[in-house]
Amino acid sequence: MACNQDDHSKNWAFLQQDNGQWQLSPAYDLTFSPSPYNEHTTAFMGYGKKPPLKQMQRLAAQANIDSWRSAQHIIAQVVDALANWSAVAKQLGVQKQTIDMIQQQLDKTKDSNHAHLTMR
Repeated sequence: MACNQDDHSKNWAFLQQDNGQWQLSPAYDLTFSPSPYNEHTTAFMGYGKKPPLKQMQRLAAQANIDSWRSAQHIIAQVVDALANWSAVAKQLGVQKQTIDMIQQQLDKTKDSNHAHLTMR
């Protein structure tokens, strides 16, 4: 939903604490990063763009999300957070042209994935 479409298969890391213990690193590379073909470099169940509802449901189950309704709630939280993009970007001094370009892509992505937001 946020147009972060680069290669996520490489985005994992560990941090070593001062005592030598290792831990999984916090999430990173969570920025707007559209691809030239408007699809993810890393496919979702074989789909890089507009994954079908059935595939998203399978992906949610593989991620141990207890139900599709719970997965939709998580998706809705992401969409709600993205709805604040323009206001937050403006407060942070992002140029209007950049705000508008990113907002246009976010709106397009949300519209094309509307089926994932409809409770079923």
